[in-house]
Amino acid sequence: MQSMRSYLLRESFVSGLSNAVINGGFAWYLSAGRDRLPILGGNGVLADFIATAVILVFVLSLIVLPLQQKHALKKVRVGAEPPLIFLKLFSHIAIRRNALKALMLAIYAGVISLPVLFMMFLALDVDGLSRIQYVLSKSLFTGLLAGLVVMPIVYMALYPLRKQSVISAEEL
Repeated sequence: MQSMRSYLLRESFVSGLSNAVINGGFAWYLSAGRDRLPILGGNGVLADFIATAVILVFVLSLIVLPLQQKHALKKVRVGAEPPLIFLKLFSHIAIRRNALKALMLAIYAGVISLPVLFMMFLALDVDGLSRIQYVLSKSLFTGLLAGLVVMPIVYMALYPLRKQSVISAEEL
């Protein structure tokens, strides 16, 4: 059996690398014939990245959650308690059904990605990207996002939190 840390690193690396390659390929194909892509606007890179973040996290969660629930316990040594940061950030999601977990994680990905990407493009004073820059930045973004989202997904699979029943006054 693997340690939790090595298992998370391997799963994150595989997910991040495969998603970077796949999304880089899609970006290359879809940007054919365009020399420069604007950052803002309906056809802008920012809107594309946010939509990709939401869709990627939703689909990845729908695929990976059931797989991790089935296989992770066989491959990793699980501690008695999940990490405190997991409990603080994701315990309200972990008690839901997989489809709702995926939807909530996807919404979080979009909400968190928007200001981060906007501030990054603003700080770098970028108003557009060449095709190569677009493909490389989209590959990097989706690879990092996929690698990061695997961690809470694995924890949700390994620590299926349940709603605690409310104790009535009579039971005390």
